[in-house]
Amino acid sequence: MLETLNAIDTSIFLFLNQLHSPLLDPIMLALSYNTWLMSIIILSIFSFGFIHYKKHFFTVFFFAIVAFGLSDSISSRIFKPGFERLRPCHNPALEDKVYLAGQNCGGGKYGFFSSHASNSFALVMFFWLFFRKFRKYFSVLFIYAALVSYSRIYLARHYPGDIIAGALFGILCALFSFYCYQKLIAKRTKNLSSPS
Repeated sequence: MLETLNAIDTSIFLFLNQLHSPLLDPIMLALSYNTWLMSIIILSIFSFGFIHYKKHFFTVFFFAIVAFGLSDSISSRIFKPGFERLRPCHNPALEDKVYLAGQNCGGGKYGFFSSHASNSFALVMFFWLFFRKFRKYFSVLFIYAALVSYSRIYLARHYPGDIIAGALFGILCALFSFYCYQKLIAKRTKNLSSPS
């Protein structure tokens, strides 16, 4: 069963990885490695949140960092060394078949699951949950997270299965962190409303 799934995953990866173009290379590289882009997005969200929610947004931002931290640390320190699934660009069987956009493989040897996908979806999902009044605008960020995730296939760093698992785990981290945030707010509200 696992061998069949792995074969399907590899076939889909090879198909998607070969859909490359010199025009797309710099875009995919920027999506994967340009930390300024992510920094600008996060700074914009923080500024937007602070304008609308003032100091309360510091608490919100803390729990967003918790979601990100859980996603990043668990994917990198538990799943990747635990499963030891080679990245496509480190797989000797695919050595002459993968497209790297002129880059070295870099990064760790193992790729299950994608930290880029997990981290991106953790942050986007958390902010989407919080900004209920603005969800139609924040939904656009899911496209950004999907593009970041796809760039990892384009650059032969991950299989589609790594991406899907990473995205789902990131969403779970966001749901957990947002649940903790809601519990904290409910507790604060209860304490404030309780007679002294």
